[in-house]
Amino acid sequence: MQASETKLQQIIEGTKQYVVPLFQRAYSWKKRDWELLWNDIVELCSTDKPRSHFIGSIVTMPTTSIPEGVNKYLLIDGQQRLTTIFILLCTLRDKANKTQEELAAEINNTILINPYKKGLDYYKLQPTQVDREEFYRIIEIERESLIDNSNISDCYLFFEKKISQSKFNVEKIKNIICSNLLLVSVVLGTGDDPYLVFESLNAKGKPLTQADLIRNYLFMNIHVDEQESIYAKYWQPMQELLEDNLTEFIRHYLTKFGVVVKKNEIYFEIKDRIIRGDALSYLKDLYKYSQYYTKF
Repeated sequence: MQASETKLQQIIEGTKQYVVPLFQRAYSWKKRDWELLWNDIVELCSTDKPRSHFIGSIVTMPTTSIPEGVNKYLLIDGQQRLTTIFILLCTLRDKANKTQEELAAEINNTILINPYKKGLDYYKLQPTQVDREEFYRIIEIERESLIDNSNISDCYLFFEKKISQSKFNVEKIKNIICSNLLLVSVVLGTGDDPYLVFESLNAKGKPLTQADLIRNYLFMNIHVDEQESIYAKYWQPMQELLEDNLTEFIRHYLTKFGVVVKKNEIYFEIKDRIIRGDALSYLKDLYKYSQYYTKF
């Protein structure tokens, strides 16, 4: 594990991609959080010689990808602030598009996207599945298609309003964000367990359900390039089918192995079994039995 103080610009520039793991919850920052960030930026913009301003930490882990893909990092902690920064930079780009096309192109091509990559590698940030479509709309300047009451779109509209009312020009705000916002960047090594790190960082947050824990552990043992398709094929249909009964189904599923499992021990029982076998095969078996369970 390596930790260093880093300017935001060093985090987001370059050909790379941050992938929010499936065990992270959806984007959840609200107006209060956006206000705090915006007020900090306004204060820095109001200063002749703005100081560096610490905005928190970001925990990442390099992950393997297909040979022709971009360098990918699992975003273990810091997805809320990093997603917010990306959305804010989108509003700056869109504002600059009206009068400063060169600046807009610079923000877009050096910060927001990987312009010479295709498919999912095009995006610098991959949020969780539930947020991706709305995030892509903002990246691709499809403002008219934004969904009402989405945290992602509400964040964009909030900053759009603030920037339109601001006395500071777009370039100054962009420079403050990139050069004066500091993060502690923690990069995990291959021997570190990202899920354990996430659990310790979020120990005081809303507890995960047993089904959440199981999903997380399964997908941490599946290659990042395959996670989305496998999630859509197996876990998502199972979750939509069983909803709040998913945890109870998994408890009943375990009884086919001749064990009686308490509700608070389901995750540990599954985890022990996955250690002894293949995560994808186990997920496929769970999915198959979920169809039978639903019929019952």
